[in-house]
Amino acid sequence: MDKFPSRERSAAAALEPRVSAIVVARHARARVAGPSPLDLCLRSALAEPWIDDVVVVNHGAPDAVASALRALQADRRDLKVVNAEAADTAAEAVNLGAQHARGRWLLFLGDNVVLRRGAVARMAAAGGGAQAPWIVGGRLTDPEGRERSVARPGALNAWSSLAVALNWAWPQSRRRQGEPAKVAAVSGAFMLITRHDFQALGGFDEGFVSDAADLDLCRRAADSGGAILFQPAAAGVQFGRPPARGRRQAQGLALFAMRSAKTPAEKAFALIARPALILVLGLKDLVAGHPPMRR
Repeated sequence: MDKFPSRERSAAAALEPRVSAIVVARHARARVAGPSPLDLCLRSALAEPWIDDVVVVNHGAPDAVASALRALQADRRDLKVVNAEAADTAAEAVNLGAQHARGRWLLFLGDNVVLRRGAVARMAAAGGGAQAPWIVGGRLTDPEGRERSVARPGALNAWSSLAVALNWAWPQSRRRQGEPAKVAAVSGAFMLITRHDFQALGGFDEGFVSDAADLDLCRRAADSGGAILFQPAAAGVQFGRPPARGRRQAQGLALFAMRSAKTPAEKAFALIARPALILVLGLKDLVAGHPPMRR
C-alpha cells in the first residue's frame, strides 16, 4: 500500500472528512502466501476516494495480524487501530470503532469484504434523498460471482429470527442498474449510515453477542420512520463465510425475536425462542453433516 493518501483522496479530505470505514478484525488469519482477505479488505478501503479514514478494531485477531496492523498504522495517516476487550460483544467492538471514526458517514465493512471501486459513492448517493434515519447496504458476491443473501425485503418481526436460522433465501433485486430498492434489512458486513443517525439510534445494541445486531439496527431505523435501502450498483466481494456460531447465533436471534415481538403470538414465541432456535440450528447442522453446536 502507498504510505500516503493519493492526490485524489487528499483533495477529497481537504473539503471535510466524509466516510469512515470501520473494520473489526476478529479471527483473521496471518498471511502465509499472498494477501489475506483482511489485507485485500483494507487495501480496497484505503483506495476508495470517498473513504477518508479507516478504523480497524482488533477484537481477538492473532498476534501476527495484530502486529501487522500496528505496523500499517505507523505507515498510514488515514488508518487507526483500536483494541477491543476480549470479553466485548461483537456489537461493542463495532461501536468502539464508530467512536474513533471522524467521518460524516460510517461504513461498516466485514473484514473479509473487498470493495468494488465507486461502491461508497453510490451508497451515499442512494441515501441522499431518503427519509432519515437511513441505512444503505450494497450487493455482495462470493469470489466466483455468486450472489450472497444480504438484503431482506418485507418486514422484520419475531418470526424473522426463524427465517434467518433456517437460511431461507430472499429474492434479490433484479434491477441491477435501476433505483435502490427499499428492503427490511441489509447486512452489517456492508452497511452505510450517517454518523448523526447512528448516534441518534444509539448504535448497535451491545446485548447482541455475535449475530443479529444488524437486523436490530435496521428494525429500529424503520420503526423511527427511516428508510432501509439496497443499492445493487454498489458491489463488494466477500471471501469465505463466517463459521457456525452455534449457541451464540441462537442468542442473537432469540434476542432479536424478543426486541421485535409486537403481537401476542410473537411475544409467546419470544419466550421460547432461544431453546427453539438452538433446536432448529442443531437439526440444520445435523442434516448438513456439521459438528455438534458449540457454545
